[in-house]
Amino acid sequence: MRALLGTLAVLLFTAAVAASSYPTEVVHLNDQTFEYHTQASTGQTTGVWAVLFYDSAAKSSERALLAMEALAQDEEKEHIVAKVDVAANIKLARRFGDLIFPPCVLLFRDRQMYMFDQPFAAADIGQTLKEWVEHGFSQTAPLDVPERKERTINMDAFNQPSAVDMKTVIFGIILIVGGLLFQTWAILNKDKFKPEPTKGGGAKAEGSADGGEGEGKKEEAGAKAIAAAAAKEAEKVEGPKGEKGSGSGAGKEGKAKAKAADKAGGKASGDEAKGKGGKVK
Repeated sequence: MRALLGTLAVLLFTAAVAASSYPTEVVHLNDQTFEYHTQASTGQTTGVWAVLFYDSAAKSSERALLAMEALAQDEEKEHIVAKVDVAANIKLARRFGDLIFPPCVLLFRDRQMYMFDQPFAAADIGQTLKEWVEHGFSQTAPLDVPERKERTINMDAFNQPSAVDMKTVIFGIILIVGGLLFQTWAILNKDKFKPEPTKGGGAKAEGSADGGEGEGKKEEAGAKAIAAAAAKEAEKVEGPKGEKGSGSGAGKEGKAKAKAADKAGGKASGDEAKGKGGKVK
């Protein structure tokens, strides 16, 4: 009797443990907890896992989430129901991205992976999913679980001395020193490369002034010659002092010419003065 009661107690305890091993809610997994709980690529010793990969930003995932919730509430199930949001878990999205298209259910069991690829738009999707998880998966080709890719830093690479080509270093030093020397030489000799001022402008101005002075002298000499000629002509016309008469008109004409000549001479003198004043030294 005691043995029977002991056996019954063990069975009840085992049933309680089994019941507690399969939660009635959908387990939320992420990049940090997925491999730890499912052990998808490390033996799958934690049991059978039915995991929904969905995109929280897509409306097509709503019916898939409802179907997974109904599957999790089945108390007679022998698997754990979970979900992964690929929009928020980039590592898992990259790990399974080549195999799945959300929403998609993956069943992890017997160290393999099975894919439920039927659409979730059907009215009886809940029952179809339950049957597939329990036994329908056997009609599906198993897939290898992708390995977890962890980025590691190779510390040995930092301890190894890096090989340096001395020829390249020496060539670089020569270029730097040569550039500095050329820059220094250019600064010290910058005055040698300045253009010299041209003398053509000053010589031209001086020549113009000398030319103006020469023209003024020529005009003055011409005016004096005209005045002298007019004076001689006036003397000829007047004749002796006693002779007055018809020659008076000619005398007046001669005086007028002489006056005009003097005026011309004065103008020439003024132009000469202007020419001297405008001479550039």
